[in-house]
Amino acid sequence: MTTAGVEGPDWSAKAEAWAELWAHLADPARAAIADAAGIGPGTRVLDIGCGSGEFLVQAAGRGAAASGIDAAEGMIEIARRRLPEADLRVGPMEQLPWPDAAFDLACGFNAFQFAADVTGALAEAGRVAARVAICSWARRREALDVLEPLEALVPAEDESGPPRPRLSEPGVIERLAREAGLHPGPAAEVDVPYEAPDEATLVRALMFDVPQLGEDVVRRVGLEAAAPYRRPDGSYRFENRFRYLIADA
Repeated sequence: MTTAGVEGPDWSAKAEAWAELWAHLADPARAAIADAAGIGPGTRVLDIGCGSGEFLVQAAGRGAAASGIDAAEGMIEIARRRLPEADLRVGPMEQLPWPDAAFDLACGFNAFQFAADVTGALAEAGRVAARVAICSWARRREALDVLEPLEALVPAEDESGPPRPRLSEPGVIERLAREAGLHPGPAAEVDVPYEAPDEATLVRALMFDVPQLGEDVVRRVGLEAAAPYRRPDGSYRFENRFRYLIADA
């Protein structure tokens, strides 16, 4: 899911934790897009910001020729363990190292909004693929709501340039796709619940996002925010939705 080159080393260091704790959250959305796009034997698929390779495994399981790119070498190393024959590369999504029309479908799961130039990244995806699937959080995201009080404790970083686009807002994905020269189809939403089997696992998952706060703070503030989502057996469940569309290049 990582994109910008400056974030690559940080995400590389966290790759194993990502694969264990968060990577499978998007699995229902990956399956929905695979169905909607008709991925099957021989389909040429590129996963942009492929992370640890979950969608590549799904696509390859359907007989597709799966390729992927991520800015974090550590993520690509995990993906290569899962799919050693796949064409997997380290690099930014704004400059894809493939020729024009190399793929039938290019996908980005919770990835394009992290590009230094979102419109440029979408246009680049449209250059290498006949269709582009854009997928990100929708408005219902209980897992992120729990993270908000923790993120509020982290000192704000000075960021130059315009703010990142909020793909969860209605019409934003469609507008960005059109600005990139794509022709968006209808948007759809899919449930992507997140579960943690116990308190310790949830604390580790929250620590992934805000390690600088330390475990004591994450445990105190995070578990208080997560209390409404705790089930009688001590596990946690958060209801979330992803929104996606598939655009023609």
